[in-house]
Parts: sequence; C-alpha cells; structure tokens
Amino acid sequence: MKLKFPWAKNKKEANRRKPRLMQGQDSYIFRRSRTITGTKSAKVTASAPARGQFKTDRLQLMELREHRRRILRFLGGVLVAVCILAFLVVNFIVTPPITFVQQGVRNPATKSYEETIYRYFDDHPLERFGFMLRQYELEAYILKNHSEIVGVGMAREWYGGGVQFAVSFRQPLLTWKTGVSQFYVDSQGVAFTYNHFAEPALKVTDQSGIPPDQQSGIVASTRFIRFLGQIVGAVNSYGLGEVESVIIPAATRQIDVKLKGRGYLIKTNTDRDPLQEGEDVAHALQYFDRKNIQPQYVDVRVAHKAFYK
Repeated sequence: MKLKFPWAKNKKEANRRKPRLMQGQDSYIFRRSRTITGTKSAKVTASAPARGQFKTDRLQLMELREHRRRILRFLGGVLVAVCILAFLVVNFIVTPPITFVQQGVRNPATKSYEETIYRYFDDHPLERFGFMLRQYELEAYILKNHSEIVGVGMAREWYGGGVQFAVSFRQPLLTWKTGVSQFYVDSQGVAFTYNHFAEPALKVTDQSGIPPDQQSGIVASTRFIRFLGQIVGAVNSYGLGEVESVIIPAATRQIDVKLKGRGYLIKTNTDRDPLQEGEDVAHALQYFDRKNIQPQYVDVRVAHKAFYK
C-alpha cells in the first residue's frame, strides 16, 4: 500500500494547473484559471475597458483610429525626410558649371577654375549646397587666385539649385615682355599672365638696365604696374591721342609715354597720382594744339605744372 502525505503534490495536477503554453499564447483569453474582463455591450459598463479582452465596437473603432493616426504620422515623417533629402540632392554642386562671358581667341583652362572652386568648397563645405553659397566670398577667393579674372557672376534657380558661374576676363591694355616671362596690364593697373583676347598693340620698352634674372622673374612691383596701367588709361580717356609706346628709362620713378601722331615724349612721375597726372598731360596737349607748338619733350612730373622744350 502506497502512503500519501498531505503536503506532497501530485505532478499530474501541477502540470494541469500550470500548462505549458507555446510562444505567442500568453494573450489567449480562454486560458484556464483566467478571468475574462470587458464587455461587448454598449449598455453594460465595465471596469478598465481599455485593458479588457472584450471591447465594444466603439472602443475598437477608437483604437483603430488611433492606430491609423500613428501610421499617418509615421508616413508623414518619412515623406518630410524624403523631401528634405531630395532638396539637398538637387542643391548639391557636384561639378561647378562655368561659362565665359566674353568671346576670346583662346580657350581658357576651365579645369584650373574648377579646382579653385573645389578648394573653396573644402574650406566651406556647407556652401556646396547652392542655397547656402555666398557669391561675394567665392568671387573674392577666385580673384585672389586668378588675377586675369575681373568678375564672377552667379545665377541659380528659385529653389537655390542649378548654380551657374559666369566668368569675365580682364581686357589687356599693354604687354610687358622680359627674358623669362610676359605680363599683361589692364587699364586699372592689374597685372596678369593669361590673356583671353588678342595681343595688345601697346608694348613696354624696358631701358632700366636691370636684368630679369635679378628680379626673380618679376618684371616690377605691383604698385609700379598699377601706376603704368592707370596712367595709360587716363591719357587715352581724354581723346587727345592714344598711347603708342611706353619707355622705362634708367632714371628712377620715371616713365616716358609716346602718343600716336605726336613726335615727342611725355615724362611722368610714378610717385604722383596717375589720374591727376593724366589731367596735367591733357591740359598741356590742349595748350600745344591751340598754340601750334611742337616740343621736343613734355615734363609733367611736378604737380599742376608742365615743362617743355
């Protein structure tokens, strides 16, 4: 006879009371020893209806609407993210499109200008997006690295993308050749090495006696070249004769200018203001034309005075 102790548990009863459930069956509402809560009736009030297993049609509809709102909010967020990403993609400048305003006789090195813009983008990565690009800062950077450019225009679409760069070159007024290099100078006195247009007729004759190898390939200081371009532009602006040649004598701070149709030299001083000196030259030439005088030379190196012989 088998003895049974009251505190001993029957293994079969323990297995019946705690059945093993498969994964996903924890929410099964008809499990043994579980109280079913909630109601399907709209007239019967139940405690905590949102947590019950039975729910009214109205409560199910409310939960369905809330679930739909969550889905719509998620889809709206995805749509906004896609629109922002698309906006950034169409504004991103992969290769800067460069066009040249003037028609020249040479083909400019487009790749060199593109590399300059790339270097600017390396220092300002956010400006690679068209809507954030600052035209004046980019133009100043390009002019600093390419003296032959006088301006860089920029056009873009209403949304900021489709950026186009329009490059304008300097018009050379004269050329200055040495044994190792050649410079071009415009009317504002800016020197550059690349000429996009035809060769200018005006050339500088250097009689200073300084060999190019002692100048390390630099023909003159920036201030001197600026004065040279400005004095030629100032004299030509009065319409009394176009500068035909420029001679740099051995004397310091002096430039001799010769005009077409006039057989004498005009001595100028590089320490003076070129615009005022050009005005003195114009007054002297007008006086010679009125008096029908043909001097050997004209000296305007002193302000507001002209000496001639």
